[in-house]
Amino acid sequence: MEHQLNDILSNIPLLKKKVNQISIKNKIDDDVLLLEMIKFLNLIHVTNEKLSPSLLVDLAWHEFILFTRYYHEFCLTHYGRFIHHTPSENEDHTIYQKTIELYIKHYNKPPEAIWGAYAIEEWEASKCGECHN
Repeated sequence: MEHQLNDILSNIPLLKKKVNQISIKNKIDDDVLLLEMIKFLNLIHVTNEKLSPSLLVDLAWHEFILFTRYYHEFCLTHYGRFIHHTPSENEDHTIYQKTIELYIKHYNKPPEAIWGAYAIEEWEASKCGECHN
Protein backbone atom coordinates (compact mmCIF):
# COMPACT_ATOMS: atom_id res chain seq x y z
CA MET A 1 0.00 0.00 0.00
CA GLU A 2 2.89 2.36 0.66
CA HIS A 3 3.93 2.03 -2.99
CA GLN A 4 0.36 2.86 -4.04
CA LEU A 5 0.41 5.96 -1.83
CA ASN A 6 3.81 7.01 -3.18
CA ASP A 7 2.50 6.45 -6.71
CA ILE A 8 -0.42 8.80 -6.06
CA LEU A 9 1.63 11.47 -4.29
CA SER A 10 4.36 11.55 -6.92
CA ASN A 11 1.92 11.73 -9.84
CA ILE A 12 -0.72 14.07 -8.45
CA PRO A 13 0.68 16.19 -5.61
CA LEU A 14 -2.37 18.46 -5.85
CA LEU A 15 -4.47 15.60 -4.44
CA LYS A 16 -2.63 15.86 -1.13
CA LYS A 17 -3.48 19.57 -0.97
CA LYS A 18 -7.15 18.80 -1.64
CA VAL A 19 -7.25 16.03 0.97
CA ASN A 20 -5.34 18.23 3.41
CA GLN A 21 -8.38 20.51 3.64
CA ILE A 22 -10.49 17.53 4.74
CA SER A 23 -7.77 16.36 7.12
CA ILE A 24 -7.33 19.71 8.86
CA LYS A 25 -11.07 20.10 9.36
CA ASN A 26 -11.27 16.62 10.92
CA LYS A 27 -7.92 16.71 12.77
CA ILE A 28 -6.40 13.71 10.99
CA ASP A 29 -3.23 13.22 9.00
CA ASP A 30 -3.72 13.56 5.23
CA ASP A 31 -1.35 10.66 4.43
CA VAL A 32 -3.30 8.44 6.82
CA LEU A 33 -6.57 9.44 5.14
CA LEU A 34 -5.15 8.69 1.69
CA LEU A 35 -3.86 5.35 2.94
CA GLU A 36 -7.31 4.51 4.30
CA MET A 37 -8.80 5.41 0.92
CA ILE A 38 -6.35 3.00 -0.74
CA LYS A 39 -7.24 0.29 1.78
CA PHE A 40 -10.89 0.77 0.87
CA LEU A 41 -10.14 0.49 -2.85
CA ASN A 42 -8.10 -2.63 -2.12
CA LEU A 43 -11.07 -4.13 -0.25
CA ILE A 44 -13.30 -3.46 -3.25
CA HIS A 45 -10.72 -5.24 -5.38
CA VAL A 46 -10.67 -8.41 -3.22
CA THR A 47 -14.44 -8.85 -3.01
CA ASN A 48 -17.34 -8.89 -5.42
CA GLU A 49 -19.65 -7.57 -2.73
CA LYS A 50 -20.95 -4.02 -2.50
CA LEU A 51 -18.99 -2.01 0.08
CA SER A 52 -19.42 1.40 1.65
CA PRO A 53 -16.63 3.79 2.71
CA SER A 54 -16.66 5.97 5.79
CA LEU A 55 -17.64 9.58 5.15
CA LEU A 56 -14.01 10.76 5.30
CA VAL A 57 -12.77 8.00 3.00
CA ASP A 58 -15.59 8.87 0.62
CA LEU A 59 -14.59 12.54 0.60
CA ALA A 60 -10.96 11.64 -0.16
CA TRP A 61 -12.12 9.24 -2.87
CA HIS A 62 -14.21 12.02 -4.45
CA GLU A 63 -11.11 14.19 -4.66
CA PHE A 64 -9.10 11.33 -6.20
CA ILE A 65 -11.77 10.61 -8.82
CA LEU A 66 -11.61 14.22 -10.02
CA PHE A 67 -8.16 13.45 -11.45
CA THR A 68 -9.96 11.30 -14.01
CA ARG A 69 -7.08 10.23 -16.23
CA TYR A 70 -4.81 9.37 -13.35
CA TYR A 71 -7.60 7.67 -11.36
CA HIS A 72 -8.41 5.53 -14.40
CA GLU A 73 -4.73 4.63 -14.88
CA PHE A 74 -4.29 3.91 -11.15
CA CYS A 75 -7.25 1.52 -11.13
CA LEU A 76 -6.06 -0.34 -14.22
CA THR A 77 -2.48 -0.57 -12.93
CA HIS A 78 -3.30 -1.72 -9.40
CA TYR A 79 -6.61 -3.56 -9.86
CA GLY A 80 -6.78 -4.54 -13.50
CA ARG A 81 -10.13 -2.78 -13.81
CA PHE A 82 -11.82 0.55 -13.25
CA ILE A 83 -13.41 0.91 -9.82
CA HIS A 84 -16.62 2.88 -10.18
CA HIS A 85 -18.12 5.04 -7.48
CA THR A 86 -21.86 4.50 -7.31
CA PRO A 87 -23.58 6.68 -4.70
CA SER A 88 -26.91 5.57 -3.31
CA GLU A 89 -29.72 7.32 -1.47
CA ASN A 90 -30.56 4.11 0.36
CA GLU A 91 -28.80 3.80 3.69
CA ASP A 92 -28.10 0.11 4.19
CA HIS A 93 -26.12 -0.26 7.40
CA THR A 94 -25.39 -3.91 6.61
CA ILE A 95 -23.16 -2.81 3.72
CA TYR A 96 -21.06 -0.63 6.05
CA GLN A 97 -21.01 -3.45 8.60
CA LYS A 98 -19.73 -5.82 5.90
CA THR A 99 -17.07 -3.26 4.95
CA ILE A 100 -15.85 -2.96 8.54
CA GLU A 101 -15.79 -6.76 8.99
CA LEU A 102 -13.72 -7.09 5.81
CA TYR A 103 -11.46 -4.23 6.91
CA ILE A 104 -10.79 -5.94 10.26
CA LYS A 105 -10.09 -9.24 8.53
CA HIS A 106 -7.51 -7.66 6.20
CA TYR A 107 -6.10 -4.72 8.17
CA ASN A 108 -6.99 -5.26 11.85
CA LYS A 109 -8.04 -2.23 13.90
CA PRO A 110 -9.55 0.65 11.90
CA PRO A 111 -8.62 4.22 12.91
CA GLU A 112 -11.63 5.54 14.81
CA ALA A 113 -11.12 9.12 13.62
CA ILE A 114 -11.66 7.91 10.03
CA TRP A 115 -13.98 4.90 10.33
CA GLY A 116 -16.00 5.92 13.41
CA ALA A 117 -16.96 4.49 16.78
CA TYR A 118 -18.97 1.67 15.18
CA ALA A 119 -15.77 0.32 13.59
CA ILE A 120 -14.06 0.24 16.98
CA GLU A 121 -17.05 -1.55 18.53
CA GLU A 122 -16.80 -4.18 15.77
CA TRP A 123 -13.04 -4.44 16.31
CA GLU A 124 -13.54 -5.01 20.04
CA ALA A 125 -16.30 -7.55 19.41
CA SER A 126 -14.07 -9.43 16.98
CA LYS A 127 -11.44 -9.80 19.70
CA CYS A 128 -13.87 -11.42 22.17
CA GLY A 129 -12.34 -14.85 21.69
CA GLU A 130 -9.16 -13.54 23.28
CA CYS A 131 -10.85 -12.98 26.64
CA HIS A 132 -9.32 -15.04 29.43
CA ASN A 133 -11.88 -14.39 32.19
